[in-house]
Amino acid sequence: MENPHLKNYLKSISLNSNFDYNIISYLGEKDIDSGYENISIAKILPNTIKKNNKNNCIQHGEFLNSPKFNEFSNQDIICFTDGDMTIQRPMTNDEINFIRNLKDNEVFVGYNKSPDDTLYEEYYRLQPKKKDSEIDFKINLKNTKIYNTGVLIMNKKTWLKLMNHYIENFDIVEDLFCHYAKQQWLICYLFKKYNFNVIEMGYDLHNHTHYSSPLGTTNENGIIKYYGNVVLFKHRWF
Repeated sequence: MENPHLKNYLKSISLNSNFDYNIISYLGEKDIDSGYENISIAKILPNTIKKNNKNNCIQHGEFLNSPKFNEFSNQDIICFTDGDMTIQRPMTNDEINFIRNLKDNEVFVGYNKSPDDTLYEEYYRLQPKKKDSEIDFKINLKNTKIYNTGVLIMNKKTWLKLMNHYIENFDIVEDLFCHYAKQQWLICYLFKKYNFNVIEMGYDLHNHTHYSSPLGTTNENGIIKYYGNVVLFKHRWF
């Protein structure tokens, strides 16, 4: 594990995670080891990926191509995160109970630039090659929210639904946007187009600095808090 941000994340998982399983989804040919007894590896062979984004991120669900995930039932909850994270504390009992009870078609995800950020606003951040008015998206981009999919939680059945729709629709964005965050844009587009039930995650669970830090966020010697409470996933705070 050469990436320093990933190394820090793995260390924080080993110390603080109380998820039932901790799994690195690894896209590659080589066999690797996490270096921690409580973190296993799910290797995904590159030739199994049908629609690969240019940054090799598989947050759209094709990590399920690993045989590792055959062990899970359709009702098991999977929390997928980016690798530039720190998990700062264990989940509370209330958080665990809420996540365990997510139903089919429910998606738990946090905000992007703000709670009111939209696909339309994000569209023009991603260096599009066409104006939005030139494409019939079938939905109103100005009324559809964009989320930060760096932390994305749903059951396996819902992940499979997302993955299949992503594969079907990836060509819409592949040549449209220059920026790799087209993957996140498409995922949020699919939430609306295919009537996923989005449940919004607060900044106390996922707090990031892709934009300015949200009001109420403090950095206390490297510990990120939201209105005095330690945040669960600290994302891109470096």
